[in-house]
Amino acid sequence: MSFLLGAYGKLAAGRRMRDIQAKLMRVQSRLRRATRQSADMSKQIEAQKKMELNGLTLMQQYNNLAAPHLAAAQIPGMDPNLLAMFSGGAGVSGFGGNMTEVQQQQFAEFNYQVNQLKMKNEAMIAQEKSRIEQYYENMTESMLEPLKQEEDMLQTEKDSLESQLQIAQADYKACQDMEKADAKNLAPNYTGQ
Repeated sequence: MSFLLGAYGKLAAGRRMRDIQAKLMRVQSRLRRATRQSADMSKQIEAQKKMELNGLTLMQQYNNLAAPHLAAAQIPGMDPNLLAMFSGGAGVSGFGGNMTEVQQQQFAEFNYQVNQLKMKNEAMIAQEKSRIEQYYENMTESMLEPLKQEEDMLQTEKDSLESQLQIAQADYKACQDMEKADAKNLAPNYTGQ
């Protein structure tokens, strides 16, 4: 009787193993796809963020280069030759210390205007950088988190199926051993003992 129970148990455990293996293969395939999508999405978001931050750096550099010309435009009666000397960094030494009082005032005003423009530029760049960081953080949460959650769910399902498969394999082995043990008892004894 235990021979039949072992044989039937072995068939049932074998079918259960095959069903679990089929489910496991589907889950592993979905998990690989979710992992790949998550990685691709993450790379794409990072690339876009980096591109925007690089554009911001270029804008900052351009604004800093343009600051002397913009500052000079705000000073009434600024001599273009003075602009070249002031923006070239020559300052007072470029005049050999012989600046008129008007030139000294214009130089002081020029430096003040350049510093003001650079400070405004820095504040604007910092604000824009903060906006970009926040935007991509929100994008990551809204687009990447669902993929991560799906990935976690599939990983949990995969772990569960692997555990079920181990139990089914143990049941199969136990039923196989039961079948073999009882098969020895059913074998005819030709020795006459």
